[in-house]
Amino acid sequence: MEREPETDPIIDLIPAMVWSATSEGMLDFANQHFLEFIGAPLEEISGEGFYKLFHPDDTAHLASEWHAIMASKTAREVVGRLKRADGQYRWCTLRQKPRLDAEGNVTRWYGVVLDIEDRKEAENALKKTKTALAASEENLSLIINSLPVLVWSARPDGSADFVNKRWLDYAGRPADQILEWGFLDLYHPDDIPSMVDIWKRDLEHSDHTVLKGRIRGADGNYRWFYFAGRKLVDANGIVRWFGCNIDIEDLQRAEIALRDSEAALRESEHKLNLIINTIPAMAWSCAPDGRLEYFNRNLIDYVGLPFDEIVGFGFYRMFHPDDVEPMRAAWDEIVASKISRPVDARIRRADGEYRWFNLRQSPLLDADGNVVRWYGVVVDIEDRKRAEESLRQSQSDLAHVTRMTATGELAVSIAHEVNQPLMAIVTSAGTCLRWLQPGHTDLEQARMAAERVVRDGHRAGDIITSIRAMAQKSPARMEQTDLQDALHEVLSLLTGELQRREIEVGLDMGEMPIEVVGDRTQLQQVVLNLVMNSAEAMTASPRAKRIAIRCAVQNERVIVSISDTGRGVPVGELDRIFEAFYSTKADGIGMGLSICRSIVEAHGGRIWASEAENEQGAVFSFTLPRAEDTGAL
Repeated sequence: MEREPETDPIIDLIPAMVWSATSEGMLDFANQHFLEFIGAPLEEISGEGFYKLFHPDDTAHLASEWHAIMASKTAREVVGRLKRADGQYRWCTLRQKPRLDAEGNVTRWYGVVLDIEDRKEAENALKKTKTALAASEENLSLIINSLPVLVWSARPDGSADFVNKRWLDYAGRPADQILEWGFLDLYHPDDIPSMVDIWKRDLEHSDHTVLKGRIRGADGNYRWFYFAGRKLVDANGIVRWFGCNIDIEDLQRAEIALRDSEAALRESEHKLNLIINTIPAMAWSCAPDGRLEYFNRNLIDYVGLPFDEIVGFGFYRMFHPDDVEPMRAAWDEIVASKISRPVDARIRRADGEYRWFNLRQSPLLDADGNVVRWYGVVVDIEDRKRAEESLRQSQSDLAHVTRMTATGELAVSIAHEVNQPLMAIVTSAGTCLRWLQPGHTDLEQARMAAERVVRDGHRAGDIITSIRAMAQKSPARMEQTDLQDALHEVLSLLTGELQRREIEVGLDMGEMPIEVVGDRTQLQQVVLNLVMNSAEAMTASPRAKRIAIRCAVQNERVIVSISDTGRGVPVGELDRIFEAFYSTKADGIGMGLSICRSIVEAHGGRIWASEAENEQGAVFSFTLPRAEDTGAL
């Protein structure tokens, strides 16, 4: 290879990688800067050896480009990765130019290689930034379009400049027919004057607006909506209004239906305003693994916590300490199963007060059924919880009245049961005195008589204790209870009544103890009601009067069955007899079995009725969860 000596110093001092090649594209020269960059002598890369400098993924492309350039005799810039002396590949641009003879034939190629790694990194960083920005905008758009309300934004003059997909779906129109002032065409003509007056008034004198009116849907029907909007000013001073419309058609119908009287109207308006003021507008979204990523301003304002403290899994800080672990378990189960279900928990308001909320969520799934994102709302249910607590208290009071009524009805039998040990005590005490008289003293006989007094006294005391427990009005006490022992106490209390009615009782309770967790008195009331129902059902029965009580364990649940030989329950009424105020007895009020169901379900069990196997009589059964720590008994 020959070079012109006078050019060597200049070419080697150029701060660029300079090269030349023959007309056939064979490399025959590289300056010192080029050779130092690649860390190899010219002999290793001359000819077609320069291809080994390129990244394997770029070689085919660069070779194709080089042959195309030589064929067209037209220079153009080509980008690829070159291997540096330290083994690292760096992005470079390859520029070339042909030297032509008089006939236009290429005699040689000359070119330079410029390192553009920094520029390439900057371009990649810019591309990633643009991609992240686009993803953020898409995520925000997806959130807005997924909200279960009609979302909109408006200019300072009140004309609409955006509506979400839910708005378009409801109206059944394209966006250009709703934006600007087109939305007025969808409002009920009777509502437009007052709605426009309020809207213009708030645009001029307020930073928020609240009103209601009717909007025509795609089916041509008008539905009542609640409108709420707020004015926002961005960093550049640009004013826009943002808001949502929430369907209150059902609530509006309820309000109209209650206008028959002035008092009912005032109550209806109060309830409607209360419901409107608590419409579920606190929205949020989570990542597929359940980490909180977004929540709207309503939720932020309510909890009064900064975003960075509750984002991710920090949102558990909002909940009442007693609800954190149950909420965590429920949310983990929902995320794992991908199946949404409402969850109730208490959330701390900014002023420190806790209120009950219902958390509803819905997963967005891709084509493969994987969760892309979770969306949900938080609904205030404090009033509902209080109503439920009031109902539970009413049921407790009614259950107490029922126990007292049953105790009164059994007063004669109870008196007989108590009288028996009392008479036995008197008899034994008299016997004891006789054996202690002078001349007739027999200490052994006196001791035996005294022991009978003690035994019968305890028996009378146990009967009184059972009666007192049944009559007491006390809150439910969920504790581990020997179910068999509790059943025996009820049967002891009913012994006299069942004997008076000439009813035979059969017991099948097994030999092993059966422990459950529950309120002993309430469970005894269930058995008392069922046994007395069976006894009354056999009052006029010509058949032998028998009640069979069976208690067994099946799959970690306790099953108690009470069957009789009475008149039975008609098949068509088996599903209704547990309803409140429904009774098959002429003088019944229909609350006994309803109370039984409430008690059993509150203990985590269920109760049902069925026909006896021989179609003579009825069978009432209920289940209870078995206490966990009795598995080894």
